[in-house]
Amino acid sequence: MLELPADFYYLVCEELANRQDFGTLFNCALSGKILVGPALLWLYRIHNQWAVISSEGDDADFTQSDTFQGRLNAQKKTLLNWALQWKSITRSSLGNTAYPYCLWIRSLDLRNLTELLEDTRFRETALDTFFADDMSGFLKSQATPMKQKTRGAKAAYKRLDIPLVLELIGESITSFISESATQNRATVAVEDLSGNVSANALPKWVSRLSKLKSMTLWDGAALNASVASVIANDCYNFDDLTFFTCLRADADNDMAAFFGGLRAHTLRSFAALSAGSVGPHTLLSLNHHAHSLKKLKLDGLKSDAIKNLSYLQGCDQLESLELADAEGLINLEATENDIYLEVVAWLSKCDSLRELLVSNLVSGPAILTQVCLSNNIKLQKLQVVSYPMIGNRDFHKALSHQASLESLELRADPEGGFRDDIEDLVASISQLSKLKYLNLLSTSDYFRTAECLFLVESLSSLEELWFSGYDVTDELWHAMAKLHHLRALNIHAVTSFSYDGILAYISTLESTNQGMLLSVMNQSPEHPLSEFQEATIRQSIAAQADGRFEFTLFREIDSDAESFSD
Repeated sequence: MLELPADFYYLVCEELANRQDFGTLFNCALSGKILVGPALLWLYRIHNQWAVISSEGDDADFTQSDTFQGRLNAQKKTLLNWALQWKSITRSSLGNTAYPYCLWIRSLDLRNLTELLEDTRFRETALDTFFADDMSGFLKSQATPMKQKTRGAKAAYKRLDIPLVLELIGESITSFISESATQNRATVAVEDLSGNVSANALPKWVSRLSKLKSMTLWDGAALNASVASVIANDCYNFDDLTFFTCLRADADNDMAAFFGGLRAHTLRSFAALSAGSVGPHTLLSLNHHAHSLKKLKLDGLKSDAIKNLSYLQGCDQLESLELADAEGLINLEATENDIYLEVVAWLSKCDSLRELLVSNLVSGPAILTQVCLSNNIKLQKLQVVSYPMIGNRDFHKALSHQASLESLELRADPEGGFRDDIEDLVASISQLSKLKYLNLLSTSDYFRTAECLFLVESLSSLEELWFSGYDVTDELWHAMAKLHHLRALNIHAVTSFSYDGILAYISTLESTNQGMLLSVMNQSPEHPLSEFQEATIRQSIAAQADGRFEFTLFREIDSDAESFSD
């Protein structure tokens, strides 16, 4: 009998892992001694990619069950599998499992474990078994008992100190994998650390993860010079940081010390999803990584940071930049003109910049006007949110100079805009022939059929389109029929489409429109579709392009009802 080399089985399981084929990997693990090792290794190496907690997973459960009870049973099974996975990882850090599962994981994502511990279904059906036997040491209660007198798993949950449980489990896993790596002269597999990690635990855990490449933290206040020192000395691959919020308003100096304490020019990506604590010192410290920083996202900046945006001017190797003003109070062009000019100069020398997203920045359109006119800037994606249509004709005209754009989203306030404002915008966008994604919701509130037709006439590469407007009729369809790559058409304009007109458009869809989503979200009540007509349209688009049809009648706001509710 031919005996295949052991490497062959590892390669097969690696390919299954690349395809995220969890079912086949699991069956391989059950098939015999030869495959159990490589199959389990790859199952746990990609365990964080198993979408067991998403809404899509719930929907999948429902589609596989004909009854409500069947769906509940499927969800319970998924939950138990989810809990079992974390239990096996944790128990392996105690040395109490047949295989060292925690040595194989690449991502220690405590966000996933947090959601498990907080899940109502978990505390009702799996909490007791999860913390049974050798797991009992991880069960910690809150210091202050709850007043409610309940029994069983629910009562245990109400006193469960989730942050402490997470810290104990994280401590057990990181210490075990570090000690095992030292004893076996191997390297730690974990490359990503995510979750609500305390300032005390973070430097200890990081010191044990020599291959750490990225961190996603809940609280940026855990970052300081000591964490940076550990990373600089022990984690030579580290280059990616994200935090969701910062619970200390005075964290600017500590964060600056963190970025300044890392090895120079090593950070490639930094995202602060709530950047209220990012101030001038942090902005200035990012220049310590000016040559390496490619992606920067600062969402929710306060006025103090907006006034000092020019401190970032050394970071000229950026490929993706996202800036969002939390307050929208500072007009740099009007009140801080020197800073405004320095920001324009900074962005205009970012030759590699391909993605630029700006939200609620008062001077955003003025800055972007100059950036778009720079010959060395070749943007592929531009998103501008929360700015007025009126007074920004120069910005809209400048858009036409960015002929490389493939994705454009403009969310302007259309009130006060004139017909000339609309015409300039439409004429400029229509020159962007490489556009694949275009979103003009709110900006296009005063578009009519004519503007929509003119807009898409030369945008033959469009794959996804969003627009609003009014008085849009069947005249639109002949232009849309020419968009052979379109896969999502989201019409939020007030429309008066006919049943025959929609069917005629669907009949023009080609194989390149496969998976088409057609959304008509504000059809005039004077032109309703019957249930039979809606059903026929859905059947037609499914048969023609394996597509979907969404339909809603326009509902005008009832001012009397609104006043009453107020």
